[in-house]
Amino acid sequence: MKLWMRLVAGTVIGLVVGLYYPIGSSGSIEFLETLSRVLVTVGRYVVFPLAFFGVLIGVHELRQDKMTIKVYGKASLLILGATAGSVILGTLVTLLLSPRRIPPIFQESVIPELPDVASFVIGVFPANMFSAFLSGPGFLLPVVAAALILGLVLHHEGSPVDAAVDVSEALARTFYRLNAWMNEVVAVAMIGVTAYWVVQLRTVSDLGLFAPLIWTVTGIAVLVSLVGYSLVVFFAADRYQPFTWLYGLILPVVTAFFAGDSYFALGPLTRVAKENYGISREAAAPVLTLSTLFAKAGSAMVVAASFVTVFRSYTALEITFSQVLWIMLAAFAISFALGRTPGVTVIVGLSVLASWYGEGMQDIFLILLPALPVLTGIAVAMDTITSAAVTFLVASWERKRRIVDPLDFV
Repeated sequence: MKLWMRLVAGTVIGLVVGLYYPIGSSGSIEFLETLSRVLVTVGRYVVFPLAFFGVLIGVHELRQDKMTIKVYGKASLLILGATAGSVILGTLVTLLLSPRRIPPIFQESVIPELPDVASFVIGVFPANMFSAFLSGPGFLLPVVAAALILGLVLHHEGSPVDAAVDVSEALARTFYRLNAWMNEVVAVAMIGVTAYWVVQLRTVSDLGLFAPLIWTVTGIAVLVSLVGYSLVVFFAADRYQPFTWLYGLILPVVTAFFAGDSYFALGPLTRVAKENYGISREAAAPVLTLSTLFAKAGSAMVVAASFVTVFRSYTALEITFSQVLWIMLAAFAISFALGRTPGVTVIVGLSVLASWYGEGMQDIFLILLPALPVLTGIAVAMDTITSAAVTFLVASWERKRRIVDPLDFV
């Protein structure tokens, strides 16, 4: 049985378990929450060393081909375009459809905060470079930055550091294989992760209040991800069949939706990039890590659409053009810092957006907490598809991809 089939089977089992799981006592829910958190942590176990050695060798190989700036430049432009387009479309469609207002149902929650610019830079480039590898489970960028720098140095030094290149190459292959083994674990772990996702929704007595917003962002995500990206891939990547491209993404997208964590989905996405799409390491590793950190088109879209909805819920006045423009620009800007907080991108984005807006609106986003599992799942699934699209396009344009028969997909 293919890996994606085992993962879908685990997900279906998790859905059934979640539907019948006893939620009469708080202890039972806390147990499932702890189990889900542990499983997601285990699923992310290999991601940091996988990204580090992959980027290190990938950048070294790109420098040999004199393509580093070209690959990173094209990936960056695609990320900017995808994020801007998603935010604009999400905001305008939400304004057009005008989802039903949501009554004030506030809940308390501890929201992670984004660091200021100075703290952000210090976190990425600490005084001691070894500290980058001890940044905790929350931030991949320090590790990726260190790998990028070391990859450039290895190329510059040439033959005297061939031994270091060989060791890095061996470790990159080792952690890729370990990641493949961990993907097998993820397929089973999805039972617990999905069960907790369902239980969270079962504890919400008034989920129907959020249905118009959920259906709106779902429709936008489907339009952008399944239609927009597929057409771009078809016309811009040698007429690659959209259905084949989407079929290859089942594994990481299902993982991303129910876990709501882009780092958790990076392991399966890395394997899909190589074994389903035939993308070479020198394109896959640098672009996948870059897009996982910064291509938050889905999160930015959901943040913008959600803020428009809650804004309308708290004012009888029409939203002005300047306010709409501000929401789009702010959501666009915030999205590039959300890689700092994987798993909570939507709530952190809304928190920052509301704080920036002020005028007594700092806490209005809290009314969306009951719908957060669905909204976050939609956002991260779309982020994952965006990352895959950016990587696929760059690899196709730079001839860093081989043809893989869909029958050989994992």
